[in-house]
Amino acid sequence: MQTVTLLNRSMDTQIFPIFESAAKRVLQIRGVSLANTLDAYTVSLSVDPSLQNDRYILQPDEHGVALRAANDLSLFAAFGRWMRESSFDGRGKFLPLSADKAIDFTPKNALRGMYFATHFHNFYHNAPLSEVYEVIEDLALRGCNSLLVWFDMHHFSSMEDPTAQCFVTRLRAILKYANAIGMGGSLTMLSNEAFSASPEHLRATWHPQNGYHAPLVGHFHIEICPSKEGGIAEILRARREMLAYFSDLKIDYVIYWPYDQGGCTCKDCAPWGANGYLKLLPHFKKLIKEMLPDSRIIVSTWFLDRFTSGEWDGFYRALSTELFDDIPYVLSFFEKGVLPECIRANGIPDGIKFIDFPEISMYSCMPWGGYGASHLAAFLEETNENSGHLYCGGFPYSEGVFEDTNKFISLAYYSGEYENAFDALRAYVRTEFCCDDDALYEAIRRTETALARDRKEGDYTRAVILDPSYVEFVYETLSRYNETLPAQITASRNFRLYYLRALIDREMLKCDGFPARSELCSNAMRELCRLYSATSETHRWVKPFIGP
Repeated sequence: MQTVTLLNRSMDTQIFPIFESAAKRVLQIRGVSLANTLDAYTVSLSVDPSLQNDRYILQPDEHGVALRAANDLSLFAAFGRWMRESSFDGRGKFLPLSADKAIDFTPKNALRGMYFATHFHNFYHNAPLSEVYEVIEDLALRGCNSLLVWFDMHHFSSMEDPTAQCFVTRLRAILKYANAIGMGGSLTMLSNEAFSASPEHLRATWHPQNGYHAPLVGHFHIEICPSKEGGIAEILRARREMLAYFSDLKIDYVIYWPYDQGGCTCKDCAPWGANGYLKLLPHFKKLIKEMLPDSRIIVSTWFLDRFTSGEWDGFYRALSTELFDDIPYVLSFFEKGVLPECIRANGIPDGIKFIDFPEISMYSCMPWGGYGASHLAAFLEETNENSGHLYCGGFPYSEGVFEDTNKFISLAYYSGEYENAFDALRAYVRTEFCCDDDALYEAIRRTETALARDRKEGDYTRAVILDPSYVEFVYETLSRYNETLPAQITASRNFRLYYLRALIDREMLKCDGFPARSELCSNAMRELCRLYSATSETHRWVKPFIGP
């Protein structure tokens, strides 16, 4: 068995043990040990302050590779790049990056983030923190440099609520671990969200009125109307109470959010995204400057024009005003790249930078992750082809570990390492499963074809695959590789999620979409629940039909 040894030349001495542990874990999955032996392949690690913008350099020779990077976090990315450029057989041997192929790389975009949705008792909400930390390490190896979380206030009466204390402790632990390896933390928060004990006389309205054609989705009816006397003061009071628990962390960005939940349909706030939302922003800016002076505000456009009209036009006009002079990014997501008319016709105003919030968990998938691995290469590529030119990075929306491939693809877009989703998908298969076979790649790629299901509203017992044309091919191919790939690869979570997906899809066809009719399907779904750390508290949206 070949071995690798790490030589720390100037990496931070507190970060290096974390790096070493992560390197040992990912190398072991590929059958290679980390050891300090004379014949080991040497990876030397150096922070070079002369390098800028997260640049890293890989300089290989016949005995090892020297990694130089702008900072400690970029050394994670450099090591991940070395692994992707090398070839592992999963059985103890590897062909390292060739001695004549030095790499000098600067990521295309400065912001390469990921959003962990810590709710519904999903993986990020429930899993042992050690497993969440491993996901953070894997993201660092792929070039992620900012981790976004949300303290959803509506669950709690105040910060003194014992359940709020438990939740904020978990979020702090996740962000502190990200900070510990040099990754920035970020917080998202709805502009007028509130605690469950919010004053009733200050609460916002949500039903259709004043130009709204639909009620506000996700509204908990405890949000605050900033147009009512005392409304802004209450919003800021509750927000200040919450932010105090994050003031000692490295928080790079705070994202200001309009809807889902949030918003108000009263005559003084409507249309929210071009009116009340923007009027509240200056007060929010002052609060963030007070509580998190080193943080910058990102403004979200989520669900503008979904419940009413004219929001995008009004928001677009505001982009050219002094209100946005100190806003580094505007966050948006245009599904399949369909742009608002104002942007399609006029582009983005000078000085404004957009980042995206791609849907990598939910699209075409209900329950989310309910069938195992869920990659969206074709969907992400279509979206990127039509709107990717607008973006300077982003924060993909992640509900768990079942869409690890989509994390890889999104970070590849942001860094510029791969030009399209399918190149990234092939690299993922090669590096995660130590296999460059076309057959395995094709089987993984074709799982997306069968993702969409026909499910009656409210019926969580049956889901019929709309396009089953590749189900048998995927099952036969992944079953074969499940027998022939090295045991530690097939036992790994990422491969297991794809294999279980193939098995479940095949069984769902045999039992007409009713998983409870198949013992194999039911058992596979229960295994998914264990991999997701799902419990009886986990919402049906984020676990298989057959749950604990």
